Amino acid sequence: MTKLLSYCSLFFLLFCLSCGKQRVEAGNKDLSEDPNHFLLYQGKPFTGIFVRENPILSETYETEYYKGVPHGSYTVKTFSGILLEERNIRYGQKQGKQIAYFPSGAIRQTSEYEMGIPVGEHIEYFDNGQMASYQTFFASGKPKVAKKWNNRGQIYLNHVFLESGESFGRPGSKLCEPVPEEDSNQTKTTDPKETTKL
Repeated sequence: MTKLLSYCSLFFLLFCLSCGKQRVEAGNKDLSEDPNHFLLYQGKPFTGIFVRENPILSETYETEYYKGVPHGSYTVKTFSGILLEERNIRYGQKQGKQIAYFPSGAIRQTSEYEMGIPVGEHIEYFDNGQMASYQTFFASGKPKVAKKWNNRGQIYLNHVFLESGESFGRPGSKLCEPVPEEDSNQTKTTDPKETTKL
C-alpha cells in the first residue's frame, strides 16, 4: 500500500512539473523576434514566462507570453522577492486591474484598463497611505477628472474635463506655505508679505 502511495505521489509530482510554464531568461541564445516583433523561442512563437533582470534597480520582471505575444500576468519583484507591481495583459494590452506597491507592501497605485484603454478610477498614494492623485476617464480613455495632492493633504490640481479636451478647475500651481512659527520672545509681524511665502 505504501509503495502504491509513493508511486502515486511521484506520478502527481511529475505531472505537475510537466504542466508548469516554461521559463526563459533574457539573453538566452534561443530567443529571437520575427519581423512583427513576436517573441520566438527556438524559431517558434514563445508560450511561457519571459524573465528579465535589471541589476541597477535590483528588480526582476516576469511576463507571461502566449504564441509570441505578452498575454497573462506581468510582475515586478525585488531581487529579495518583494512584489512591487502586478499587471494583467491581454494580447499585448493592459487588461483589468493593475496594482503597484511600495517595498513596505503598502499600495502605491491602482488602475484599471480595458484592452489598453484606461477605465474606472486610477489612484496613486504616498507611502503614508494618503491619496496623491485621482483620475477617472471617459469611455474613449480621455481624462474626465484629475486631482492631485501634496503629501500634507493639500490639493494643488483639480480639473474636470469635457470629452472635447476643454478643462475647468484649478491648474497645478505652487501652494502658499506658512512661515514656520517664530520664537515666542520675538514680536510677530502683521505684514502679510512677511507671514506668507509662495
